Amino acid sequence: MTSPGLTFGGVLRSEWVKLRSVRSSGFTLLGASLTMIVTGLVFASTAGTDSDGADGVTDPTGITLSGVVFAQLVIGVLGVLVISGEHATGMIRTTLTGVPTRLPVLAGKVVVLAGTVFPAVLVSAVVVFFAGQVVMGGAGLPTARIGDAGVVGALVGSAVTMTGVAAIGLALGALLRNTAGAVSTLVVLVFLAPGLGGLLLPASWQDRALRFLPSTAAEAFTSVVPAPGLLTASAGAAVFAAWAVVPLLAAAVLLRRRDV
Repeated sequence: MTSPGLTFGGVLRSEWVKLRSVRSSGFTLLGASLTMIVTGLVFASTAGTDSDGADGVTDPTGITLSGVVFAQLVIGVLGVLVISGEHATGMIRTTLTGVPTRLPVLAGKVVVLAGTVFPAVLVSAVVVFFAGQVVMGGAGLPTARIGDAGVVGALVGSAVTMTGVAAIGLALGALLRNTAGAVSTLVVLVFLAPGLGGLLLPASWQDRALRFLPSTAAEAFTSVVPAPGLLTASAGAAVFAAWAVVPLLAAAVLLRRRDV
């Protein structure tokens, strides 16, 4: 329950006002979109320049969506800031005073964040896909069409992945209550863990363990031409969902139990 007279719709409106009134939120979302588009076009313009030439271009869709890997960091930071900023300023006390049961606040932040990130990222993915195919087609390279098998799934999956990373960032921000600590943890989990695992784990463990990391699990349902050793698309989606849901559940439990 929320306080008398305050419905969950009111919580959503409050969280939406907070998100759009902070200038850095808009800039961060724009930065993530631009990172996707610019990086994707750079990869599209340089595809086929290696020794394999056009024969090495087996996944035109994946090439244009290469920027998702880098944009995840930007969108993850947005997720962290959605809640860590309130802890830094002390505004979280006012928020939880208005919603003493607390959980609607976290749920409202998740809904508003996902409702903002998903459509923005999906539009960016569609834009860079079409623009990238034009670039590669002009260079005489293989291209993909929106109706080709797996293309729509890759575009939607990329938006889902970015939204999930934002949710992970939100959960880490709620758990750690510190922007620097949450961002650092996000970087290690999403970006550094696959490389570190490849260096530190025995070769016999790598294929079995690394495919369960969030970034590798996401590849399973965002790739038109999946790499060998990945989970199935459905299994990858389930594992990635768990990486987002479990930290959010932990954040919900601690939000109820800890003092502000």
